[in-house]
Amino acid sequence: MPATVDIREWNGPTTGPTQTVKTNGTVRFKNADDANVDTNNPLVVPASGSDFSFVKWLRLYIGATGPSVEITNLRFYTDGTNNLGTGINLWCKSNATYGGPTEPTATTGYTDAFTYTSAAPLSLGAGPYTGTNVDIGDFLEIFAEVQSTATNGQTPTETLTFAYDEI
Repeated sequence: MPATVDIREWNGPTTGPTQTVKTNGTVRFKNADDANVDTNNPLVVPASGSDFSFVKWLRLYIGATGPSVEITNLRFYTDGTNNLGTGINLWCKSNATYGGPTEPTATTGYTDAFTYTSAAPLSLGAGPYTGTNVDIGDFLEIFAEVQSTATNGQTPTETLTFAYDEI
């Protein structure tokens, strides 16, 4: 029987953060540190420069059913095409440590999320990972940037993919 693996969004302080299951769900980038998918605290098109969302901290979690042997090769990728619209970007990196509520002011140290594809994914940990009810691998630290060249209104959705090998 395959392991139960969830994607969890972490929010709040570094001690005692809230974890929300996002498997097959929606992550909304906004000007607030919460997992709510609502229209509160929207990103706005600035007159100049950029408006950055709070960082979303996403991590894989083995649930009540663990792997028969192990899980390895955790990775993240996109389809390689940014369909969010002109002036809207997603930036990301892997991070071993949860950093709490963060609103970046620049993209230094991050990579365009759409450069990660199934052929060239971002590694979130080699493993092996075993057990049950346990967080595994590194965090995907990801945020949105809205530049002054963007158009007002809601953006289309994008699919972000997490994958792993299980034996």
